[in-house]
Amino acid sequence: MNATYAAVLARAAAYGVRAARTQAAVERLQSRFEDRADSARYLSEAMTRLVVDEPTTTAYMEIANLSNAMAGNVGQIVSAADSLSTAAEGLDSETHAQHGRMADANRTHNVQMADPQFLRPR
Repeated sequence: MNATYAAVLARAAAYGVRAARTQAAVERLQSRFEDRADSARYLSEAMTRLVVDEPTTTAYMEIANLSNAMAGNVGQIVSAADSLSTAAEGLDSETHAQHGRMADANRTHNVQMADPQFLRPR
């Protein structure tokens, strides 16, 4: 594997972006479950007022309750995704802090570097 400081820095930044995108996708999933729960609850209540049979209205309310439970479970994933995103941002910052100086030094040095053939593991 031929890793350069620039590649390490780029991958750290990309990881942060992917973590943020994952968090946004999970938040959208939570919102969808909440919307489904609201819709099923509305239908159950409306059918109850229209005197629709109890098994049907109960089934819709059960769907609403299950959708709320799913939204809650996804909420826990959102919290974990938030932690992941924060950790990824820290990883990016730490990588830049630790290795950015080396990348800068490599770009601005005036010492001839060793031939890559010489540095290759044998």
